[in-house]
Amino acid sequence: AGVTRTDNAEWFAIASFAAETAMKQALKAGGNNALNVYSTSGGGYLGWAYYPDIVTTSYAYLDGVVIHWESIPGVSDTFEGAYDLGKTLTHEAGHWLNLAHTFEGRCSPAGDFVDDTPAQRTPTGGCPEGKDTCKAPGLDPIHNYMDYSFDACYSEFTPGQTQRARDAWLLYRAP
Repeated sequence: AGVTRTDNAEWFAIASFAAETAMKQALKAGGNNALNVYSTSGGGYLGWAYYPDIVTTSYAYLDGVVIHWESIPGVSDTFEGAYDLGKTLTHEAGHWLNLAHTFEGRCSPAGDFVDDTPAQRTPTGGCPEGKDTCKAPGLDPIHNYMDYSFDACYSEFTPGQTQRARDAWLLYRAP
């Protein structure tokens, strides 16, 4: 719906919860259905987002996605060849829609709470075809946006993840 630009070194550094709180309280726009994206230095991370049930708490102002500005395509060489195609935003928007990491439950039957996502013990680095860290059927879902593979490796959400995201939209975000 729009873009705003704010020049605030403390918010850009986002080195504390207090800085995140101040930034989001000042800048958050729209209701539960508005995805606010904050481009910062990442505070040591590529990005983060809170699950949608945050909107039912007194911390609803924290809703939104924070991404490291250098994960945006074409702006820097820092993450070149790894996390520079913009897929961090896709991954974090997945959390915003109630999707867990594919390795969340490790090899447990509950896993990421989605039946059609193969079990995965550890996050992925790179794009190692054939990675299989659990005895359960299926290779690790290295092409899934909710893993930690390199951006070029990502290509999918499963049908079950899509349904979980749609359900979360209806429960928490639909206007």
